[in-house]
Amino acid sequence: MQTALFDCHTHTEFSACAEDVSLQRYVEITRTSDQPFAITDHSAQIFYPPTNRWGFWSDDAVALFEANIESGGARIRHYVDTIREAQCGGMYVGTELDVLPDGRMVFPDDLLGSLDTVAGAVHSMPTLKAERPLDEIYAEFRFQVTALAGHGIDLLVHPYRLVLAAGAPVSDALVDWTVRCARDGGFALEINSHKQCEDADLRMVRLALEMGVTLAIGTDTHRTSEFGDFSYHRQILRDAGLPEESWSAHLLQPPVAAEAAAAE
Repeated sequence: MQTALFDCHTHTEFSACAEDVSLQRYVEITRTSDQPFAITDHSAQIFYPPTNRWGFWSDDAVALFEANIESGGARIRHYVDTIREAQCGGMYVGTELDVLPDGRMVFPDDLLGSLDTVAGAVHSMPTLKAERPLDEIYAEFRFQVTALAGHGIDLLVHPYRLVLAAGAPVSDALVDWTVRCARDGGFALEINSHKQCEDADLRMVRLALEMGVTLAIGTDTHRTSEFGDFSYHRQILRDAGLPEESWSAHLLQPPVAAEAAAAE
C-alpha cells in the first residue's frame, strides 16, 4: 500500500499561468477522493491588476506594487474568501507567496496568518535578467529566501528552478546554504514535479535528510493531468535512499488546525 502524500502546491484559474485547472474541478475531486492538497495560487498574479497580471515580472514591478497596494490587497482578500468558501474534503487554503527584490511580500501583512499553508517562491531575480556574475546571483537568491523565511513561510517551493532556467549552475554550497536556512527557519523544502530539476533535487533531499529538514511534496499542478501524479516524488525519495515506511516522518503533513475547516 502506497503512503498517502499531501500535495502542498496546486493552482486554479486564479493563476495566470494555469491551463485547464479550476476551483470547481477541485471541489468535484474532493467528492470522490481523500487526497489532501493545498491551493496555492501566485500572490503576484492576483495582487497585480487584471490588465497586467504579469506586472511582477516587469521592470515596473515595484512602482506597480506601490500603486496597487489598496486595490491589490482587496483582490487578495476576495481571492482568499472565494477559496475558503469553496473549501471542502481534503482541500486547504494557501498561497504561493512572492516577494519584491527588496524583500517586501506581495500579500497583505494581516492576512497571511489566516492561511492554512504559505508556500514561498523565488520567482523574479533582477540579477538573472541583467546577467550579473554568479556570486551576485547567489547573493540575491539568499536574500530572497531569507526574506521569505522572515515572513513565516511553511515551505520553499522549487528552490532552484529560476536559477537553472537561466542557465546558471546550482553549486553544492548553495544547496547546503538552502538546507541550513530551512533547518534554522523551520520551513520545509519542496520536491516539485511540474518542472523537474532531478540533480539539484536529489542533492537537496539527501542533505535535508541528513540535517533533519522536512520535505514537501508539490505537483505544482497547472493542468489537470498533473494532479495526483506523485511518480517523480516517489522516485526522488527512493533514489535518496529513504524507505517508504519512513516517508511520513520526513514529509510535510496537512495542517492540523485546518483539518476541521477543510472537512466541512
